[in-house]
Amino acid sequence: MDLPQICTQMPVPPELQATADTLAIQENPLNGHQITAGESILGDDLNRLALPIGTMWRTGRTLRVKILNGSQKIRSKIRHYSSLWTQNANIRLEFVDSGNAEIRVNINSNGSSSSYVGTGNLAIPPDRPTMNFGWLTDSSSETEFSRVITHEFGHALGCIHEHQSPSANIPWNKPAVYDYYQKTQSWSPAQVDVNIFRLYSGLTTQFSSFDTGSIMLYAIPASLTTNGFSTGWNTQLSETDKSFIKAAYPAHPAHQAYQARGFDVAFFNTMEVRHWNKPAKEAIKQQMFPKKFDAPPQMALGLNWLDVANTANVRVRALANKITTESAELHIDTWGDTTLYSAGCTWLTTPASPSSDFQVGQFSTEDDHAWTKPQQKTSRRIGFGRAYSAPPRVVVWLNQLDMARDKNWRASTAATDIDASGFTLHLDAWGDSTLTSAAAAWIAYPADKPGVVSGSYNTQDVRPWDQPQLRTTGRADFPAGAFQGTPTVLIALNKLDVGNANNLRLKLSADSVCKDGMNWHIDSWCDTTLYSAGASYIAFT
Repeated sequence: MDLPQICTQMPVPPELQATADTLAIQENPLNGHQITAGESILGDDLNRLALPIGTMWRTGRTLRVKILNGSQKIRSKIRHYSSLWTQNANIRLEFVDSGNAEIRVNINSNGSSSSYVGTGNLAIPPDRPTMNFGWLTDSSSETEFSRVITHEFGHALGCIHEHQSPSANIPWNKPAVYDYYQKTQSWSPAQVDVNIFRLYSGLTTQFSSFDTGSIMLYAIPASLTTNGFSTGWNTQLSETDKSFIKAAYPAHPAHQAYQARGFDVAFFNTMEVRHWNKPAKEAIKQQMFPKKFDAPPQMALGLNWLDVANTANVRVRALANKITTESAELHIDTWGDTTLYSAGCTWLTTPASPSSDFQVGQFSTEDDHAWTKPQQKTSRRIGFGRAYSAPPRVVVWLNQLDMARDKNWRASTAATDIDASGFTLHLDAWGDSTLTSAAAAWIAYPADKPGVVSGSYNTQDVRPWDQPQLRTTGRADFPAGAFQGTPTVLIALNKLDVGNANNLRLKLSADSVCKDGMNWHIDSWCDTTLYSAGASYIAFT
């Protein structure tokens, strides 16, 4: 095999990473709330210390591309081969000669080709290129133009190297790999670890089954694997590449059909309005509804992301106010001496019409007793405004927490004793934890309603609480025949048990969502001790 000329995925410089995280979520809020369609794969991971932020552009986006130099022939080839991606995706490339551009292409002869990945391009100062072609010349072969240009623009659109996919499972012969890339690329062992061995997370990266034909895959000599596995140089988009980019940037996102029927589903993360390393007491988002309601709608909010310092009580709440027929003001706030680095929530908005099958509500421990008199168990019988003909399904989400800092943070919500007229909602702590206050939203709907499924899961479904780990994943199967296509899924917390020695960091996500089920993830990062946590979900088409 010829000595390789290899692309490098450019990491965002550490001093720009907080900016990159914020810009990624501002560009596409789903980067902070990864719930992605795909095949039934339980993904591996990742860089466990990194903030779990995705890098996909907003669907339907037009990305401006500025070619900074190079011959007319190379410029023409860049325009041609980059467009192969957009033929299969709901995203456009607009080539410009002046002004700002998200993708800035440099051509030189330094022997190195590279690109930043997806929204990481946004954090790079505008006077610096975001992509480089280091060996293309007018005499390069058509095959080489195709291989290199298509590959680099795959990175720019958010694709990772295929050999670093969570589903790769390549049996590397690591000593041989270190030696090979030291000799051919002058890479240090640390560079090999980052560019070859590190697997990206299924939480932050859309991915398909491992595709040996992908344009995003390095050539792999048989001498670098323990079982003789090898691949050659791929020079064009595979069918899996095409289907992947189509799913990543779909013509009709799954939630649009539901919105057209008057429902609104959305996500909010504090990093949409500020950097995580610039904590503040409140974060506010003005949310326009997809269509005007006849009357102000009902909204149920739930927390699905927390990053809170352990230097004071954990205090956070997600709420909606100023609800009109056209919009609502979303808040994620803290109070007192709490440091809230970041937090996220999801919500379901439904018509307030008496004919609506959905009913939603809210209960707080402070509806029962003052926050100055904390107690571990609080419950209240909740009556439905309109009785159902049979016991409905009830989904509950935590959306406010105030937990004392001197003990582990433990809180839960649950719905019990469900009948046609109501249910009992619980807000509890356990062990020696002090739950100063808490609140939960509830959503009720007919148990036989077509196209809607709900359920819950917990890390203890797959591991005991006393074996804490940062990443836990499992499978939630939907009832057979419930969906004909991929549903929209909303997920929020119903339980947490986190050690108080370090910051409270917790994130919910799902991947491989299809008509049959999904892979769920309950995760933390850095030095957090995540004993257990649980979530409730509602899925619909």
